[in-house]
Amino acid sequence: MNKRLSRVIALCLLALILMTSLPQTALAAAYAGTVNKDKVFFRSKPNTDSIYYGQLNKGTKISILGVSGKFYKVEYKDKTGYIMKSLINASSEAKEAFEPKPASKYESVKSIKDLGSAPKASKKGASGDAVEKLQRALQIKGYLKGTLDGKYGDMTVDAVKRFQKSVKLKVTGEANTATIAKLFGLTIDVPAKDDPGMKGITSIRKIEVPNTTKPGNSGKHVKALQQALKLKGYYKAAIDSSYGDKTTDAVKRYQRAVGIKADGIAGNSTIKRLFGQNAANYKEPTKRLDWRSNNNLIPKGATFTVKDIATGLTFRAKRWSGYNHLDAEPVSKEDAATMKKIGGGVYSWNRRSILVKYGGVVYAASMNTMPHEEQTIPGNNYDGHFCIHFYKSKTHGTNKIDAEHQNAVERAMDAHW
Repeated sequence: MNKRLSRVIALCLLALILMTSLPQTALAAAYAGTVNKDKVFFRSKPNTDSIYYGQLNKGTKISILGVSGKFYKVEYKDKTGYIMKSLINASSEAKEAFEPKPASKYESVKSIKDLGSAPKASKKGASGDAVEKLQRALQIKGYLKGTLDGKYGDMTVDAVKRFQKSVKLKVTGEANTATIAKLFGLTIDVPAKDDPGMKGITSIRKIEVPNTTKPGNSGKHVKALQQALKLKGYYKAAIDSSYGDKTTDAVKRYQRAVGIKADGIAGNSTIKRLFGQNAANYKEPTKRLDWRSNNNLIPKGATFTVKDIATGLTFRAKRWSGYNHLDAEPVSKEDAATMKKIGGGVYSWNRRSILVKYGGVVYAASMNTMPHEEQTIPGNNYDGHFCIHFYKSKTHGTNKIDAEHQNAVERAMDAHW
């Protein structure tokens, strides 16, 4: 073996001897601590019956190596021993390393209901009891797998996002009032400015008029109803598009306030009061006008709207005269053009089922489109007037009920505006 190799081996052996001769405490992590009283026993073992190496006074610096029951394992002047934990002011790092984490008071709670009142809104960076309760609720729902540390960190943010996505709330990771309300199933007032379901909605005219709805319904029409009720101050919970008890109660309160039947159902009368218009799916009821006793219900000179049932086209007309039936004229040349279009491009004596709307009421009727005899509206491109028949009206020439007109009136009774 050459001298160079022998020297290398010798150095390695020396290093190994030095390492193995070092005290074990020098290899362990140590944390700062300070004795907090005078004449504190520095014992050989973690119990009060063991011998002690000496007594340390208040302010003495020691290194904390571990914990054993009520004692810290410490090092002082190259000697390892034990001092009661209550007699040492341990650094925060030592407490973090050796002190057991206190169990959360919510750890054993098994249901959202048993958590009690809902916590206040919170977000990343927050800490405390409200966050701890939020975390336990997320655990119960299966969205959080971490520990209950009461700290709103990334794991809590991710859990909140997963929950928000599952219940179709805006995914922010922030536990706002809408998220808290949905998670805890409690009625929490959510101001319009804080409600994701009210984004961009500052007045009722910005809401599309919904269909009529009732308890048990859900979807965009219920959402529109809730938005309008929230703007009016009757619905205070989070917008959830679900017609449950909170929506029913809000509808009832609104109905009582405006003096209509408080049944909790958003029928046409409720929608019309809220939005100023009929419900989107509302159909005006068609009424029968008995011409024998109500031939002046639409007075002479009155303007009304006619809807042809077969084509769906509408035009305006004005009553000129008539006793046995109503004589009318199209109000303008545009209305006359619509009449001709209804007839397939020609005027005709054929009877057509129509609806007549006057004063907000719809009546079943029948008409022909043929212009004849007198004309009173100049410039409407219609040379004469046309006839409209209602229930039990008669012709002028025969003074008899016209069967074809009456059949058309009956068909109109099955139609809606």
